[in-house]
Amino acid sequence: MAPSTRRGSEPTAAAGRYEIVADLAQQALADGDVESLLQSAASDVATAIDARSLAILERLPGDEHATVRCHVGRHAARGEGGTVAATSDSWIGAVLARTEPVVLDPSSDAPAPADGAEHSVGVRIDVDGEPWGLVEAHASEPGFTDDDVAFLERVADVLESALEPAPETTDDAVSPAEETDSLRRAVETAREGIAVLEPGGEFAYVNEAYAALYEYEPAEMLGLHWERIHPPGMITRIYREVFPQLSTTGTWSGKTIGLRRDGTRFLKEHTLSATVEGGMVSVVRDVAERRRLESDLEEIYSRITDAVVGLDADWTFTHVNDRAAELIGLEDREVLGRSFRTVFPDVGETVEAEFRTAMATQEPTAVEEYVPALESWLEVNVYPSETGLSVYLRDVTERKTVERELRESNWALRRLYEITADPERSFEEKVARLLELGRERLGLEVGFVADVDPETDRFEVVHATADGGVSPGASAPLSETYCRQTVEATEPLVVTDAPAQGWADDPAYERWGFDTYVGCEIPAGDGTRTVCFADENPRTEPLTPAERGFVELAAQWLSYELERRHYRDELEELVGELEASNERLEQFAYAASHDLQEPLRMVTSYLRLIEDRYGDDLDADGEEFLEYAVDGADRMREMIEGLLEYSRVDTRGDSFEPVDLEKVLEAVRSDIRVRIRETGAEIDASRLPCVRGDAGQLRQLFQNLLENAIKYSGEEPPRIEVSAERSRADGYWRIAVSDDGVGIDPAESERIFDVFQRLHGRDEPGAGIGLALCRRIVERHGGEIGVDSAPGDGSTFTVTLPPANDATAVEV
Repeated sequence: MAPSTRRGSEPTAAAGRYEIVADLAQQALADGDVESLLQSAASDVATAIDARSLAILERLPGDEHATVRCHVGRHAARGEGGTVAATSDSWIGAVLARTEPVVLDPSSDAPAPADGAEHSVGVRIDVDGEPWGLVEAHASEPGFTDDDVAFLERVADVLESALEPAPETTDDAVSPAEETDSLRRAVETAREGIAVLEPGGEFAYVNEAYAALYEYEPAEMLGLHWERIHPPGMITRIYREVFPQLSTTGTWSGKTIGLRRDGTRFLKEHTLSATVEGGMVSVVRDVAERRRLESDLEEIYSRITDAVVGLDADWTFTHVNDRAAELIGLEDREVLGRSFRTVFPDVGETVEAEFRTAMATQEPTAVEEYVPALESWLEVNVYPSETGLSVYLRDVTERKTVERELRESNWALRRLYEITADPERSFEEKVARLLELGRERLGLEVGFVADVDPETDRFEVVHATADGGVSPGASAPLSETYCRQTVEATEPLVVTDAPAQGWADDPAYERWGFDTYVGCEIPAGDGTRTVCFADENPRTEPLTPAERGFVELAAQWLSYELERRHYRDELEELVGELEASNERLEQFAYAASHDLQEPLRMVTSYLRLIEDRYGDDLDADGEEFLEYAVDGADRMREMIEGLLEYSRVDTRGDSFEPVDLEKVLEAVRSDIRVRIRETGAEIDASRLPCVRGDAGQLRQLFQNLLENAIKYSGEEPPRIEVSAERSRADGYWRIAVSDDGVGIDPAESERIFDVFQRLHGRDEPGAGIGLALCRRIVERHGGEIGVDSAPGDGSTFTVTLPPANDATAVEV
């Protein structure tokens, strides 16, 4: 698993993750909205662990499929509500079958996800002791860390708690009667007013606090309809606005106007929750007392920290507290008696419309409005009375700015992800779109990437936005650019008003004329670069943390991509060198073997001539010596021919195509039929698959393995089995050739695949190159070969080969 190097500092990341878990737990306890909880979990967790995609899936009845409840990024199911396989041989099935997290990386044997991700992690979610579903995440290099997996487990625990059904009552639990009494006592003594209403709207229960707010006794309210304690305008609003939301979400919270027994009204905080039976639970709290005497208004207003003004029925100012006068920018005596329209002539019709609605319905209302005269956003809360309005004003410009910045930041991050994750775009296209996005995000006219070298004082633009005044190929001494300080800084260099920040006489300002500049270093393996955004006009506002973060993210992606391309180029260069080296080695092996063949043929010919002419004159020792010499020459010829064949595996083979191993085995049986008949060998084979490879080399592979099994069968007739099995991890076929022969010492299981290695002495025929040739053939097909054996227990040689439909299988 990859070390934790992809994100910021570990303490910061850990703190953020604990906060996410806490927030999800709070959300689960607060509203019980599972769908909202799942969506929040998917979005927050994907961001925290830098996941390319993340999904929460629920297992469907029958255990064969799972459905996507929510996801972030692309998913093989094509969106929420789609299904994926959850069988035992699938990625989803593997996660559901294990209580521990399943981590997939190139070295693991877990089944691959449907989208082919190389780095994945899945954590099962259990409900009531059974697998409910899972949360899965996928990423590119460098994969997930142990901290990522532990974080996902904590999130899964929160989701399990939210999804867990309410526990059933046990014999040891509190009895229903005792629990009901305890609950009733708690409700009765609550400071908030609490009531339960029947489906028809009549009160079935009210506590003391609830009844006191309306000046009733609890018993008097039982059976009373809720409309009796609300004014007509409020009743209309409840039917129009409150009940639709209640029926959709199950809850509603807000402010309403209550009607006391004596006909007076009061403002209250009101929360409604729908019950399973169709009724409601109502919780109310008095938040404002009626101002009984207008003579007390001035004193009350002076004690309020919010800006408060009083308007009569004609929208004329009757009261202005100190905070309101400060906000408006006028003394109270300059405002009193003036019309609201004259003080705020540029306020839109929305505010006045809310004023009229409040007076007509005698219900409070609120609106947020931008006031050009104040260059501010105001939150306007309106509380009507029979003689006018009390208007609370609060400057929410900072909050609105943060909200706007958050929207713009989220939009930019989504676009950044879409650009960098698009597999159809080239690197150059991605860089061009990234620079355009940065220019739009920062509101600057120029975006470019430059190649810099502080040692040689070199600066050259390699990528740039169109029509920005800076073009690829533009160069200058680094000392005459802003980038000279960019590469020296540990964080983005930000200039928002160059002359005011001391750049007026700087060579960089004289040459380029940028009043605004934002630049960040891009460390890469093949040099140093910078990503920069600039403008000839000064920026009126400082760079926000979100804008700075965008520039840093862009630099990080460029650094990663340039590093990857650098390593790819180095790898391609290395591969080219290896290919050239292999070609030279092959030429050498061919030349060496060809040159050795001629003198060896001469030696063999003269030995045969000596045997023919002088064989009768030789004594027993002479004949034995001559036989040794001829046998040695024959072995040398076999070794040279084997070495030549070994050197040509990679270069003289045919191109890969689908190969039916059934036909290959049939051809091999025919090739060695004489040997099979002489030894009485029995070869049993199960159904063999089609693979992708070189038919001729695969025939040589199986012939070598079968001949090897026959050769070392011992005293009994050989019994050989050939079988095939599909690997769940990578989809490759595992072909096994088993015999009941003499076996091999496990300590020698690797050495037997080396060239010219023989374990059974020189008396056995062969050059000791057959198994080495097998390994070379298998490796060319991207597979592996191994042996499982013990002396006297036979041997099983296992070969892995790519399936016929594997278009990624290429010659190695």
